[in-house]
Amino acid sequence: MNNFAKYTLILCGAFIYSAGVQARANAQELNYEQLDNATRTAAEPYVSSLAIVPEQSQLVYYYPRETSAEPLNIYIDKQFHTALLPGEFTTVCMKAGSHFLNAAMNDAPLYRQKETGGLNAPFEGGKTYFVRIAKYQELVSESVYRDEAEKELQDMQRNNRIINRASAVESCRYSANSNAELAKLSVMFKFAGSSYAQMENDSKVRLRELINTIKSANTVNAIRLIGHADGIGKDGRNQRLSEARAETVRRTLINSGIDSAIITVQGDGVDPVAIGCSAQPDDMCNKQSRRVDIIINDK
Repeated sequence: MNNFAKYTLILCGAFIYSAGVQARANAQELNYEQLDNATRTAAEPYVSSLAIVPEQSQLVYYYPRETSAEPLNIYIDKQFHTALLPGEFTTVCMKAGSHFLNAAMNDAPLYRQKETGGLNAPFEGGKTYFVRIAKYQELVSESVYRDEAEKELQDMQRNNRIINRASAVESCRYSANSNAELAKLSVMFKFAGSSYAQMENDSKVRLRELINTIKSANTVNAIRLIGHADGIGKDGRNQRLSEARAETVRRTLINSGIDSAIITVQGDGVDPVAIGCSAQPDDMCNKQSRRVDIIINDK
């Protein structure tokens, strides 16, 4: 398959044409066997590499930085899930089966394209699908082979502004029989905060879900915690802040029953992502830097 054909293998044809093009996309059947054979091997960065349970499907939608500067709204079953900015991704788990998917630019504040565009797409249980905003022509969304998505996701950040109104979205559940090779997620902290109380609420939820997954899977033998800070303030203070954030996550894991012997902690100080950011705490690049990366089975 040439690169053009590969890039335009659209999930069930396409979700929707880009801004200003309101026509419904033409449906075509996705070759699941071809896609799965090409993408089943490598672990997903920033996404648990434990296999999703057969009752669920997992969707990773991402927005490469170089593609555009407009917010991209993601709809599931005609309900708003989140808005992505360039350099961000979202991970969604749903019951296996058909779901109406839609992605649109420039449709705020009326959000009419959640009704007029998109497509009803079948998702097979136990599988993960990678979709990005398209790089070619006028199509908003295209499915991507896992190995290519993996490379592009390495330098991207999880969207932490999610205001999910899509009732189809569920907490991801992973198989306890999986062989976890590498999983990574991040938990975020408020400005200048390092305590559990100063952790972002959605990060507390993700951390609890990860703890439950680790305890049920029985395949985790190494957990590495890497703390980061934004660039506001002195380097020494930010170094200590990054270490304190990682230590908070360590204590949370241990207090939840995770063996302290498999946990290592480090603070990396100012995150390179924050270099060049303004001195405003609410800037997104600063917010994304106030985090702890949790890396599973990476010794």
